[in-house]
Amino acid sequence: MRLFQNVSLALALVAMSSWAKAETVQVGQVTFERCMAEGSGRVYSAWCGTVDVPENWQDKDSRRIALALTWLPARRDRGDVEPVVMLAGGPGQGARASYPGVRYGLAKANEDRPILLYDQRGTGDSQPLHCELSDDLNLAEQPEEEQILQMASDCREQFASVALEHYTTDDAARDLEYIREQLGYDQLNVAGVSYGTRLAQRYASLYPESTRTLLLDSPVPSDLVLLAEHGRSLDAAIERRLENCAVNEACLAKNGDPRLAYDNLRIALAQEPTRVSYRDARSGELKSALMTLDHFAVVMRLLAYSATTAVILPDLLSRTEREGFETVLSLSDMLSTSLMSEIAHGMQLSVLCSESMPYLRDEDRDAEQDTLLGTQLIRFSELQCEHWPSKAIAPDFYTTAQHDIPTLILSGSLDPVTPAHYGARIRDSLSRAQHMVLEGEGHSVMSIGCLPDKIGRFMSTMDVEQVIECVDNWQSLPVFTGPYGWEP
Repeated sequence: MRLFQNVSLALALVAMSSWAKAETVQVGQVTFERCMAEGSGRVYSAWCGTVDVPENWQDKDSRRIALALTWLPARRDRGDVEPVVMLAGGPGQGARASYPGVRYGLAKANEDRPILLYDQRGTGDSQPLHCELSDDLNLAEQPEEEQILQMASDCREQFASVALEHYTTDDAARDLEYIREQLGYDQLNVAGVSYGTRLAQRYASLYPESTRTLLLDSPVPSDLVLLAEHGRSLDAAIERRLENCAVNEACLAKNGDPRLAYDNLRIALAQEPTRVSYRDARSGELKSALMTLDHFAVVMRLLAYSATTAVILPDLLSRTEREGFETVLSLSDMLSTSLMSEIAHGMQLSVLCSESMPYLRDEDRDAEQDTLLGTQLIRFSELQCEHWPSKAIAPDFYTTAQHDIPTLILSGSLDPVTPAHYGARIRDSLSRAQHMVLEGEGHSVMSIGCLPDKIGRFMSTMDVEQVIECVDNWQSLPVFTGPYGWEP
């Protein structure tokens, strides 16, 4: 046994040494070059390559586009094992740029398996469809309908040579199958976050024999129309976040009842938007804008995504009621600008205009109307889709996923956009699935607590009956009792 272990270690060291010295490596038919990838303000060492695909898979003579791939070798070589392919969210985020945010979550899996980051067509470095905003468009101001229409029209003109209708989920799934073939693997372990779970599930539905395992972090059910329930999901998460303060004596004493402050601020903004002076969070410049209920909704929504930011909501609401909307408007400007820079808005429109807007029902709109978010996202997308190319989706696109592929589903109990009951819904339709829920957490949870260990074990063994005591006993951050955290 010791001789076998020593030989295995020696072979692994030789393999790692060859990677360390090389400037290019070959994986199947794909050549990767040493590179420094970047995302979330961080850089990391990797191997970068491209694969060319037809823009229109129905016309093999159509324009070719280069898809950006990033290869992260396993830290210990186990031979030719199936890689983990990571699919980013949005829709509109690139995997290469998003990876630092989930790197820890895949760290255990990466010990024995390589990771492939695939920038979906239209995102990252794969023919990115980033719309250049007009200098006249101020994100701190509420855009008029004419400005929203013009934004889509300008973006379409910017990409006049691009067949925009072919940047959908099914196009991306077909791309991924071609990438698998080019890499020379029989199967892939497919991991997705948020919208990436929609693509992951669709790939598994179209190419079940090519899918070894599925990892779905903060998933979207395959039969759910995007945007149909955003407002109701956000309201439910906010209500529970504020309840955490209402039942905490220290938080309640410092901030008062945050639900009352929340209701008062909503009513005030709904009745009369007010012009507010605020500091630009990036430049420090003093600016002025009309504070609306939509700005308030943006801040509440984006801060609710993560437990590390959601814990400040009671204090923020209390201070806003006392001191005015300056901080909220500054946050709205900063968060909106940051989000727009991360999302390839043109690709997002290609997905929504083909896959969502034609399938939203009147009852969905009516149910969203009285939520904090209201129908602003629906209307924003609806207007732009009037100027955006689209195509019919496959007849089975919105069918419930049913397969026996080993599937691990991860949820945060207070996720404001893909609530935990979505994960339960997916699990109940599958024959080999496990659903792990982290209490008190929000959106994208794979890097939290013991989940990286569970993911690593799952990728290795395909075990969907893991012991999850560490998940059941998880304790999230308690709500802040004041502006500096947990004050005495």
